[in-house]
Amino acid sequence: MAATFGTIGGGQFEGRAAARPQVMRELVRMDPSSSFWFMHHPAHWMLVHGEWLPWLSKLAADPGVSNVDQSGDTAAAEVAKRRRGWTIIPWEAEPGGYVVAYDGVAGAVHLSKWEAPKMVAGQTRIQSDTDGYWAFCKRLVADGYIDLPDPDFITVQIERQEKHVEEWREKAPSSPYHREALPNEEATLDRMRAAMDRLFAPPVTGDEAHVAPAVKPRRGRA
Repeated sequence: MAATFGTIGGGQFEGRAAARPQVMRELVRMDPSSSFWFMHHPAHWMLVHGEWLPWLSKLAADPGVSNVDQSGDTAAAEVAKRRRGWTIIPWEAEPGGYVVAYDGVAGAVHLSKWEAPKMVAGQTRIQSDTDGYWAFCKRLVADGYIDLPDPDFITVQIERQEKHVEEWREKAPSSPYHREALPNEEATLDRMRAAMDRLFAPPVTGDEAHVAPAVKPRRGRA
């Protein structure tokens, strides 16, 4: 008696794109680096594109370094930083997180969302989205993760620039270098002053002009 072989569905199979064996996958040629959190100190602000923006630092989960325990737990390190006035920025401050992990030749490589490794002529280079990064820093203030700076702190920075400009004005008549650079220094001073006005006196219109702005609660990592 003849036998008939068949498959449910009419013998149709579904294929998928072939992939390299795991051992042949592309790896980032960089030294391994630990995951990290961005953090901010009240004394770290800088003028960027005409705006006062927070200047961030990193708390890396390097085992055994700066109060990070041998397993990479950063709890004690975070407590120590907060005691010194730092704010730890949680990953969820950026949709999808702000740390990206890449497979590296010697282990995982952790970079910010605004950095991407790229091979150029056989060398690994980092492409940086600086505009995206500074937009993130600005959002941290708008979203309440970072408090506005103390006005006196910004005033001190402006006073330093004022002193710098005055010194260069005195040297300009006898120094071509200072004479040529003086307009740039004066323009920087003007930008610092204008940025301070915008930072502490945001424009309001209509009925909003009569309503005191609500103070946003701090959202830094507790």
